[in-house]
Formats: sequence, structure tokens, C-alpha cells
Amino acid sequence: MCAPSAPAPPDYAGAATAQGEANLDAARATAKLSNPNVINPYGTQTVTYGAGGDPDVGTVTQTFSPEQQALYEKSTQTKGLLSDLGITGATALQSVVGKNLDFSGAPAAPGSSGQTRDDVINAMMSRVNTDTMNQRDQRNSDLIAAGIRPGTAAYSTAMDQIDRQYNDARQQAITAGGAEASRDFGMDTQARKDSIAEILAQRQTPLNEINALMSGSQVSNPFATNLGYQAGANAQAAPVMQAAGLMGQAGQNQYAQDVGSSNSTKTGVATIAAAFI
Repeated sequence: MCAPSAPAPPDYAGAATAQGEANLDAARATAKLSNPNVINPYGTQTVTYGAGGDPDVGTVTQTFSPEQQALYEKSTQTKGLLSDLGITGATALQSVVGKNLDFSGAPAAPGSSGQTRDDVINAMMSRVNTDTMNQRDQRNSDLIAAGIRPGTAAYSTAMDQIDRQYNDARQQAITAGGAEASRDFGMDTQARKDSIAEILAQRQTPLNEINALMSGSQVSNPFATNLGYQAGANAQAAPVMQAAGLMGQAGQNQYAQDVGSSNSTKTGVATIAAAFI
């Protein structure tokens, strides 16, 4: 009885080549399934293949609808006009930008308000001083006429009343002088701030205008963010290499079974032959 022949090994090189071709075909199919033609309210998108003679090179052509095309052209025209205005403004600013700011025309920064305070106090105390002097002379004459002489307690008490009135009036003058000095300082400070703010506005306004012109809204392409279809189609390649391996394994398994069967038959024949000896 002849022993079984071993199976020929699979053509793994050929299987690998076939697997590569299957992978390439799957990639081509996936690319085409993922790039359909699109028609939506914004326009159309068509996909063609064969650019440069290569069937795998795709070309995507997007075309606006007439309404979107009109909007695009108007937006582009507006952007161009705004850019021209920006150039005009930037050219005019060449004589402004780079120069030091000149605040010489603004009111001077407020200094000490002591003079204002003193002026208010002196103005308020001018009549008080005159009236107090007259009151002292009159009170002195009245007290002496009444027999109350300087140096006595009664004389001092009477004259102290005039001093207290004078001190109260001076305290009010000092308070009023401080309030007026504070108000005067605040007014001078605000006047300088307002003047400087106006100078800065004259410099910054044209710069802000140019920035606004140059940062205007850009024209957007609706196709770039919303193609209108669900991508992700994927074609799987045929498992050629795996099939070749499985076929080789099946051949080996069958060969092992045939060898086992052949050996079993030989053993049985030998046993029978031995029985007749």
C-alpha cells in the first residue's frame, strides 16, 4: 500500500499579491463611496476621477447656486472696498503713528489747592474781623460805663463770648475753604482728564476704524462645513491571504489524517499476517 503524498504548499507570494490588489480595490471603492455628488440649497458638488490620467485621482468641483454666487460676489466686492478704505486710512495715519503724544494743549495738572483754601478763609473772615473788632470796642465801652473794669471776672466773661463767636466763625471758614479747595482740585483734574481723553480719541479713532475695516466678516464657503451626506462608507477587501493560509492548513490536516489511516491499515495487515505464521 502506497503512503499518501504530502500536499503542495500554498502560493503565499501569489496570495500576498492578490491581497494587495484586493486592498487597493477596497480603498478605491471606499473613496468613491465616501465622495458622492451633492446637491443642496447652496449649490452642487460633483466628483470626477481620472485627473492626469490616473483613475484613482479624484477632483471635487463645487458650484454655488445663482443666489449664493450673487451673495459671494457682493461680499467679495464689499471686502475689496473696505480694504481700499483701510489702505487710505493707513496712509493718512503715517503722519500720526510713531509720533509722541503732545499734551501741551491740555490744562496743567492741578497742584496744591492751598491758595484756594486761603482765599476762601480770608474772604469769609474779612467782615468777621471787622465786626469782631467793633464788637470788642463797643463791649469794652459798655462794661466800663457799667463799672466793670478790665481784669475782673465779669469783664473777662463778657469778652470771652465775643472770642467764642469769632472762633466759631473761623472754624466755619476753614471748613468751607477745605471744601472749596477739594472741589477746585477735582474740577481741574477732570478738565485735564477730559482734554487728554479727547487727544487720545483723535489718535485712536482712525486706528480703530482701520481695524474694523480690516477685520470685517470673511466670505465663507457653505460646502466646507456641511456637505449634506453621511460619510464613513468603508469597503472591506477580500481576505485572500487568510484564505490561502486556511487552505494550506486544511491540506496539512487532510494529509495527517491520510498518513494516520495508512499507518493503521499497515498495522492491521501485519497483525493478520503474523497470525498465520
